[in-house]
Amino acid sequence: MKRSAETVNRIIQAALELFVRNGYHGTSISDITRKVGVTKGALYAHFNSKDAVLIRIIEEFEIRFIDELIRSVSDLPGNALAKFHHAISFTSQFAAQNQDLCVFLTFLTTELNADADFQPTLKKVYRKYQKFISQLVRQGVQQGLFKDELDPDLTGLSFVAVHDGMLHQWVLNRNHIDVEKFVNNFQKIFLHGLMK
Repeated sequence: MKRSAETVNRIIQAALELFVRNGYHGTSISDITRKVGVTKGALYAHFNSKDAVLIRIIEEFEIRFIDELIRSVSDLPGNALAKFHHAISFTSQFAAQNQDLCVFLTFLTTELNADADFQPTLKKVYRKYQKFISQLVRQGVQQGLFKDELDPDLTGLSFVAVHDGMLHQWVLNRNHIDVEKFVNNFQKIFLHGLMK
């Protein structure tokens, strides 16, 4: 059983790296099996298709990033501003430790959005992320910390959009920017826009 779980993890990691670098449609099952060092039969023993591997990676993103972000921020004592600071710190640390998993959806959303099979899964994951940020904004407005005129849903959507754009620019420019300053600048700009 342990060996089977190891194989699944190796397949997921290899597919993730290939999808980020070559795109979903630019990666074949043969590419994945070659990178992992397993046969197609071994891959198909765990996943019935390349689509199933992709869905599993999206689920990993949801569980390891979004669900953990929600748990971490929700467990934190304090007001909405403190929780927002923590959310930004959490996302930054997670991205630094899990670059491919973080940029995966950012890079592939346009490609995958054209595929009707993946739209519901993509929208569900992004909606969960946006909804959580929207709840933080709503809480901050109710606590009198954030501007009353903010639309929490649009603000949550804006946060997710800016976060995706930051991940994209981080990958493109990581040799030329100080990541800590980059994140701090984002935090200052976004939180300044929220606060009264």
